[in-house]
Amino acid sequence: MSREQRRMDRKQQPASGTGGTTPPPSRRTPVKAPGGGGPPWTIIGLAGGIVALVALIIYLVIQSVSDDGTGLSKPEREEANQSTDLPGQYFASQGRGHFSYQFSLTRTPTPFCEGVETSVGAGATVASGTAQATAAAATPTIEAAATADATSSSGTPQATATVPTNCINSNPPSSGKHLNSQRNVDVGNGAKINIPPDPDVYPPDVVIPREAIAHALEHAGVFIGYNCAEGDTACDDVVKQLEDVVNDRIDNYDDRAIMSRDPDLPVGTIGLSSWTRVDRFPYADFTKDRASDFIGTHSCRFDPEGFC
Repeated sequence: MSREQRRMDRKQQPASGTGGTTPPPSRRTPVKAPGGGGPPWTIIGLAGGIVALVALIIYLVIQSVSDDGTGLSKPEREEANQSTDLPGQYFASQGRGHFSYQFSLTRTPTPFCEGVETSVGAGATVASGTAQATAAAATPTIEAAATADATSSSGTPQATATVPTNCINSNPPSSGKHLNSQRNVDVGNGAKINIPPDPDVYPPDVVIPREAIAHALEHAGVFIGYNCAEGDTACDDVVKQLEDVVNDRIDNYDDRAIMSRDPDLPVGTIGLSSWTRVDRFPYADFTKDRASDFIGTHSCRFDPEGFC
């Protein structure tokens, strides 16, 4: 018998004093743990998912809840923010909500409140087609009342002002009840748009219904309107410059800007609005910086439905 065979026989024989049982494995012999080795990836993945979910909830709470002790969410604070640091005039919110009816070309739209200046008068002193439009010169009574006592000059919410809800308290509209979501709506001249309107520069034959504007603003948008007298080439030139600004804000900054002709505006004026903010002025007062600053500041400022 060879030396190797004898060594193997000894390993297979019971050791003395063990009662004939097989001896325990040598400490020098590695013993593989049952079920294999390696990290518990399932448990690690589950724990990681829970941590990520908790972090997301904490982030959303921090973003939505006030850190100034008011208990208001960020959209609520922005809705009531009358700070003069923000471009445009503040208009107290007329609330949110949808009309029960669909848009129709034959339906009489919601009127503007008494004293709000429009293209058909209401106290306007605009000479049609001239640069001497006084759209922003004297604040109409209803517009002044709508802003009273809503917030302090620092933007801290104060007592809520009483504002009308059966008329539109600014021109262009800056809040209030509005048309619900609709697609491919015929707005006249064979033009069809979505309501609320998508960010874009619309051609002159497309007029966005006044009752759809507030819906676009509720979706974190900014509306840019203009109304030039026929044949006023100086106004038309300004509109082209304004289009360049709006396209730049949409293409390069992803701003939610909507520009269209607005026959409700006093003739010879440009009007920009976001939720509770309006900047309206004669077209001769236009500057690219003025328009760009308004759009860049107010796009996504008020975003209660999380579009940004």
